Amino acid sequence: MSGAFTRALESGFVFLDGSMGAVLQSISFGGGPQWKIPEELNLTHPDLICKIHTEYLDAGATVILTNTFGANRFKLTEYGYDTANVVTEAVKIARKAVSAFPGRMAALNIGPTGQMLEPMGSCSFDEAYEAFAEMARAAEIAGADLVVVETMSDLYELKAAVLAVKENTKLPVIASATFQDNNRMLTGADPETVVAVMEGLGVDAVGFNCGDDLEHAVQLAEAFTAAASIPVFAEPNAGIPVVENGKTVFKVQPDEFAKTMKRCAELGVRVLGGCCGTTHRHIRALVTACSKLKPLPVTDRGTTLVTSWSSTVAIGSDPRIIGERINPTGKKKMKEAILSNNHDYILSEARSQIDAGAHILDVNVGLPGIDERAVMLSAVRTLQRTYPVPLQIDSSEPDVLETALRYYNGKALVNSVNGKESVMAAVFPIVKKYGGVVVGLALDETGIPSTAEGRLAVAEKIVRRAEEFGIPRKNILIDTLTLTVSSQQKEAMETVRAITLVREKLGVNTVLGVSNISFGLPQRELVNSVFFSTALAAGLSACIINPLSAQMMGVFNTWRALSGADEHCLSYIDAYSNSAPVPSPAAGNTAAGSVATGNAANGSAGKPAGKSADANASALVRDMNPADLFAIITAGLRDQSRAATSELLKTHTPLQVIDDYIVPALDAVGKDFETGRKFLPQLLLSAETVSGAFEIIKAELVKTGGASESKGTILLATVHGDIHDIGKNIVKAMLENYGYSVVDLGKDVPPETVVEAVKKEKPGIVGLSALMTTTVANMEKTIKALRDAGESVPIVVGGAVLSPEYAERIGADYYAKDAMASISIAKKVFGS
Repeated sequence: MSGAFTRALESGFVFLDGSMGAVLQSISFGGGPQWKIPEELNLTHPDLICKIHTEYLDAGATVILTNTFGANRFKLTEYGYDTANVVTEAVKIARKAVSAFPGRMAALNIGPTGQMLEPMGSCSFDEAYEAFAEMARAAEIAGADLVVVETMSDLYELKAAVLAVKENTKLPVIASATFQDNNRMLTGADPETVVAVMEGLGVDAVGFNCGDDLEHAVQLAEAFTAAASIPVFAEPNAGIPVVENGKTVFKVQPDEFAKTMKRCAELGVRVLGGCCGTTHRHIRALVTACSKLKPLPVTDRGTTLVTSWSSTVAIGSDPRIIGERINPTGKKKMKEAILSNNHDYILSEARSQIDAGAHILDVNVGLPGIDERAVMLSAVRTLQRTYPVPLQIDSSEPDVLETALRYYNGKALVNSVNGKESVMAAVFPIVKKYGGVVVGLALDETGIPSTAEGRLAVAEKIVRRAEEFGIPRKNILIDTLTLTVSSQQKEAMETVRAITLVREKLGVNTVLGVSNISFGLPQRELVNSVFFSTALAAGLSACIINPLSAQMMGVFNTWRALSGADEHCLSYIDAYSNSAPVPSPAAGNTAAGSVATGNAANGSAGKPAGKSADANASALVRDMNPADLFAIITAGLRDQSRAATSELLKTHTPLQVIDDYIVPALDAVGKDFETGRKFLPQLLLSAETVSGAFEIIKAELVKTGGASESKGTILLATVHGDIHDIGKNIVKAMLENYGYSVVDLGKDVPPETVVEAVKKEKPGIVGLSALMTTTVANMEKTIKALRDAGESVPIVVGGAVLSPEYAERIGADYYAKDAMASISIAKKVFGS
């Protein structure tokens, strides 16, 4: 019945059901809950689950979700259940319910694994993928009509789940993320980035669920409908939960919920349902409220977008810079770095280009005699772990492109394909599968046409074949090919003329590698810069250049000012108003600034004249004092922290290194995290970098007979019934790097266990975590148990469903919204 969902989506609104967990929590099982996880009720109480499904169908739900939110192997194994068995039974129950309602559908519900994926955690992309694939295969065999992947807080995990469904089944798939109050996922992605990546992967609808209050849901609906070219999905909570008489309660009534959802529908949301706290009454009110509405048409936004894991770059009328320096061609030191697996050098080249104004970084590691696939993957992972800038995967080998794109976190630029049929047949399926933006070179079996019209003809062939593979024009850039003017002088300007023809005749954006024009000539930058300005005037969309060239960036910044792309010339003024050479800050519009905040769609930047490219190159690492541990930590250069610490310990005591370098660096990173300039992956990378420094410090203390002094002991636990401990583990990592001793009780910890541990360990702080709305009540029980036992230790609570008001209501002393808030509280309590 997968076609039924597609037809329903095209013809009108699709209504999903509401919460399963909150409904189950309200049911008495002979005096109290007799289940540890909701999924086990598929086996022990199938009639109850079927009854809940039927209530939602009676209320008007088009699609019901199976009771399998946590039915992945990571969670079920702890309780002795088999994923395939649980999923199969859940789908059978849902199919039984929908059998009485013709035209209705049953969707496999997939939630997060509860694991942190690499590079932040130990769970690999492939491990998460296999867990989701196992669920999807079982669901399709059992008769599921579609799959809803929801409540994902990590874009990378969402990608793993979507790929698992699409590669292992023929079922339609909806992809949904959950967002914090800053409109970003836990790991940093904003709605525009989520939309770009999920559209590229070919999901049937994209959107959000769970989250904050209903007004926040409206904000997210606005963001998604403004960005999406496919149907948008909205499934918010019934407000923020509170605890009354030991139970989690949602205060938003059906009518209020329905009014908000109607607003979402009027904004263009087409798939509507409810998450935590919603019941069949909320869904009935929702269906009624939208009964007289007609869905807005789904329109293609037509914007060319490439992304990293947190930032999106739009390619179009305002040109974008693709940094060319991570390429061994003609670069001896880069070649040596690739051959020796010197990631520090690669990172230094990346940082210098970002600081100079690059919006996207080209990554080419092609050298004879290496395993290009492995080296490319390593380079991409290293760069993505450190910097939130989109990458251009540059290789002529399809297997290299496929591997890099599979594990790339975001929507990459792919360089390249050309007009040769064999190349298009090999590369286009890869681009279609993973959703990149592909560069098409205007050459084919006959070579490079000498005229602009000839290159247009090849470009037209590339575009036509790409569309036959399902790749839209917005995901194609045509490279009209820069030829060397010293040997092909008559054809140099044909490249520029072809830019205009391609834009006008085909309606696609263009890209050009500029520097080849001057090969073999003196004063190459002079030739490059004039040719560059000519190409920009012809409508060039993106340029592959050396952003460390003051002359090239001068052309770029000046052209943007003259063309009006740089409104009010703000970027130009900021770049050149000072006499000393400085990076262009262009408040809110520089690539470095906008990428740091995750929004590079309108970025521009550049270094003014005054320094040569060589002088600017890779200053971050190569010109860095080897003992500059502060800079190493803030940059997240984990491979350098040990050597830098060893160097510092020659002239500093361990305590001085900690107090003068490590803690100030962590504070600086924490401030950037709190202000939105850095995101969780970067925060954890800096923490990991500090861990390397502490290994050296501890070894020095052992050697000198000293002792590592703790700033205080903190006990952490995820409360009883909750098996999610990602947030707790993040807090633990940060606390330890600030010098606190952490006693970690793990997850699903009963109140009495916490009490016993407090009596034994005598911590200065107790930190309690809960993610699920069904388990927050156990946080209050744990606090009460501690107070009843006479323990007056300060208690800090945190978790996605908590708030300062709730923390105060249940007797907690502090509320920590994130890891850095926990650090601030610890400093306050311990005085350091």
